[in-house]
Amino acid sequence: MLKIDPIVKVDVNVGTTTASSGVFDVGAILGTNPVAGYFDGSHRFKEYASLAEMATDGFQTTSDEYVAASKYFGVSPAPSSVVMIYYFSNPAACDNAEEYSAEATYAVGDYCKRTVNEEVTRYICKQAIETAHAWSDADWDEVTTENEHPASAMLDAIDNGAEFYGVYYIPKPDEGQIDTFTAELVSAVESQNRGVVFYGVTGTVESVVAVDSLMNKMNQTGSKRAVGLYCTDTILDAAGLMGLAMGLSENNTDTAFALCYKSVASATVNNITQPDVVRIKSLNGNVYVQREKGRGFIENGATANGLRFDDQLYIDRMAYDIQHGVYNIIAGSAVKLPQTDSTTTVFINEIHTILDEYYDMGILATSAWRGPAISGVIETGEYVEHGHAEYADSFDTQSEADRALHKAMPITVLLCLSGSVESIVITVDVQT
Repeated sequence: MLKIDPIVKVDVNVGTTTASSGVFDVGAILGTNPVAGYFDGSHRFKEYASLAEMATDGFQTTSDEYVAASKYFGVSPAPSSVVMIYYFSNPAACDNAEEYSAEATYAVGDYCKRTVNEEVTRYICKQAIETAHAWSDADWDEVTTENEHPASAMLDAIDNGAEFYGVYYIPKPDEGQIDTFTAELVSAVESQNRGVVFYGVTGTVESVVAVDSLMNKMNQTGSKRAVGLYCTDTILDAAGLMGLAMGLSENNTDTAFALCYKSVASATVNNITQPDVVRIKSLNGNVYVQREKGRGFIENGATANGLRFDDQLYIDRMAYDIQHGVYNIIAGSAVKLPQTDSTTTVFINEIHTILDEYYDMGILATSAWRGPAISGVIETGEYVEHGHAEYADSFDTQSEADRALHKAMPITVLLCLSGSVESIVITVDVQT
């Protein structure tokens, strides 16, 4: 399925470019335990609406995939579905696989190996072969390493129609590349301009905040598409945080929400001190703690660069709505859209209408512009009504090259997010 980016390109500047798919309330869990016929090398992914459906398909209740899904669904509000994605991670099986033979007969899901340029190449059969013939790439799914990386499996699932926003991957117990694979997943969602990766870390607070720790590396990278959770017992708790984020997204399509201070019922509360909470949060990591005698709450629901998850989600939603709103005008117009300022006005009016809805939802707010001044458009400190403003230069300034390519004039949109209150200081003056 081709993207509409070549026709309508939306750039949202909060550090780097972002845009997203139209699904914002479904998470994906990547795992390695195959379930024949449903979740293996020949069937990359499948969407499930419940744990019962997964059990019917053959997922063992003790498997990490099932436990992660139970944490994902075990929150309130719960999401409606999860996408399970399979990635191959079994070097022993690869080592024991038979060598490639053009005369052999294989069934769907069988694999073999051969050496190409001194590197082991694994093949998984995608179609059953009943008679021997000269094999071609069409018969095999070729993977150039013994272990398939979760990022490549996720991208393959996207290419084949999988739709999701949250991403969580389950490492193999003996997998020593958790940091690398997590970083690759984050890089992959950034390259796709879609989604957020949820990951968990365990161990002592000292190890979690160490210079070479995963959480520290994510913080140094400063990604707005990585949400890290300090977990008490198991990193699978991060799948529960993803489930809560997707459930809140699904249940707040018309109103704004914040992930901060929400309860993750399927996770275990962190029994750590306030100084340790501060240390983890200083890396924009997240903790699930209980204060006083209340319930457990997530703090602060932040991405690795400090942007709150819900802000990133709504930025993606706005970018998607703008992109598709303008695309529908271009693709659905029964008459020619002239290269004149009247057409620019049509586009700006569409964008304005879309963003007014986000103002009504409480995501945008009237605010003083704190960015740099833009000559002829806005000065620093000037108020942006309803939290958004749109402008474009006149077609009189368009270059001949752009006119020949039938381009519209670029439109710039200013956004002021409403943010959310997470703490307060109250001073009580007492007269005696």
